[in-house]
Amino acid sequence: MMVALDLIREIPVLYPDDLVTKARKYLREDSFREMFIRDRNGRLVGYIDISDVILVNDTKSNLEIQTFLRDAPFVYSEDSVENALAQIKNAQTDSVAVCSHSGELLGAVQLSALFPVIMSRQNPTGLVSEYMIEPVVTCNRDDPLHAVYSVITESGYDALPVEEGNCILGMISRTDLIMHGHIRRSIEAKHKTPVEYVMVTPAIITFRNDSIGDAARAMIQHDVSRLPVIESDGKIVGIVSRQDILNALELPGVVHAQKYEEYETS
Repeated sequence: MMVALDLIREIPVLYPDDLVTKARKYLREDSFREMFIRDRNGRLVGYIDISDVILVNDTKSNLEIQTFLRDAPFVYSEDSVENALAQIKNAQTDSVAVCSHSGELLGAVQLSALFPVIMSRQNPTGLVSEYMIEPVVTCNRDDPLHAVYSVITESGYDALPVEEGNCILGMISRTDLIMHGHIRRSIEAKHKTPVEYVMVTPAIITFRNDSIGDAARAMIQHDVSRLPVIESDGKIVGIVSRQDILNALELPGVVHAQKYEEYETS
């Protein structure tokens, strides 16, 4: 049976007294939306979220990471995939820290890695309309990349539909913007590169009366985190994400919370 350790990823070593600009650099360049922070003994002390640190505009800011620390979801290395997903669902994060029983931070597991495993074990029932989120945050084809990147990072969404009129043209994700340095070059050159040059087409979509299980499998097949929900005329009426689909799965209750408090206070 696959456990958290089987899907673990190494993460940068960051301490509470490191400057927040250091964490921001990693968050801008990697697929993680959050970075887990350790103390000088290597033990988990919390996490920092990109939606917080991206607002620190000064490249020479002396703010420390501990200013933005949040309580972190975590599992032990031998915990199940279901347990890891329960922690992510409860914390509304895109990843979960993996720790030893002594509290040492070993790495992290992302929702994107856990999702295909859980879907191979469960077949959630219900319709997309029961789990989708509305209204939908969208962008336009001529919106500049840096503006869309700001919306993505500040909203907490991984991707936005690109809309024209009532029709969807494509999708733009944080990964698309980071890949090949698109966003970095756009900012450095101080020009307004439009989204249409980077967006992915066609968009992978679903309909409100599709089964949530089929929507989940479409995400896995196309390696996307969110699906726009459209009407037959092409109008976007909602969006469904991996996080939303967690609500359709059978997951255990939240565990380890008390143990984490012991790490923080010991």
